Amino acid sequence: MKNKLLSLIFLLPSLIMSQVGNGFENTPGVTFNAVSNACQYFDTNTTTAHTLTNYNANCGLVYVTEASSGVTLGYSIVLDPTTPNGPVGFSDGDYFGVATAASIQSELGFAPPEGTQAFFMDDVDGTVTMTFDQVDLVGSNPQFSMQYFLDDTNWDILDFFRVTIQFSDCASPALTLIDTTTETNGIDDLPGLQGSWQLLSADLSANAACKAQLVIEFSSNSGAEQLALDAIDFIPGLTLSTDVFDLNSVLSIYPNPSNGLMTIKNNGVNLKAVNVTDINGRLIKTIDLNNSSTNAILDLSTDLASGLYFITVVSEKGNLVKKIIIE
Repeated sequence: MKNKLLSLIFLLPSLIMSQVGNGFENTPGVTFNAVSNACQYFDTNTTTAHTLTNYNANCGLVYVTEASSGVTLGYSIVLDPTTPNGPVGFSDGDYFGVATAASIQSELGFAPPEGTQAFFMDDVDGTVTMTFDQVDLVGSNPQFSMQYFLDDTNWDILDFFRVTIQFSDCASPALTLIDTTTETNGIDDLPGLQGSWQLLSADLSANAACKAQLVIEFSSNSGAEQLALDAIDFIPGLTLSTDVFDLNSVLSIYPNPSNGLMTIKNNGVNLKAVNVTDINGRLIKTIDLNNSSTNAILDLSTDLASGLYFITVVSEKGNLVKKIIIE
């Protein structure tokens, strides 16, 4: 393919802040009702660990998975009914999925802390693992927060609740925020966690410029053992949507690290622009690529000092964010 030499246009710096997360407001919630199976989540697989899918109940679609879109962070859930709290799983019908404020209020006695919906779990009869899409942490002071509600005062020793942020491209592999499996009596050893909405937050400054992925695990075997989730946020952060993952297969930037002279290898995607930001999210350089579908050479050697930067390639298929090092 023909290479095209691009000169970068200097712009006045502007601070770019982004927030991504999920408050479970983008998909319709349901008001759970067990009468004649009116509104419950069902899943018939009780023998193997498997990914859950949205269920078409009598009351409408019960959402248990969502794709990333814009600033909404997508998630998926795996149920393992072979763990000690199994093997029934959701074969008997349970209150599990995105729920309305009316349902949350009815079950917990408290409304969702943000918006009009939240994610609700009870009686999973196994172990569920809720994995959110990966996030590129941007800026020098990224933060994480979420709210959760644990409801019961007599948890079994097999029940547990764990919240972990896993990192890649980072010195630290993971940060555990809650893990009740380390307590002698499990969840009951942590009474302050129960009976009201709790704010869980973490300073991720030590993990700036890393990729982060939130993982929530919950195991229970009783309808009285309940967990609700809401207001999950990474600030600032840039979600890696499905489009971003697809772009990794058709776009690449090399060499990296470099002296500032780099090539965007392009396998036929129309490119609109390139933005260069520093680790604080400040826009340093930008250029119009005029929908080019060929390789592009970037010469940053006289424009950027040695250090860590981010390049955002804006294309017709979405945005691709890459961390680059200038030597």
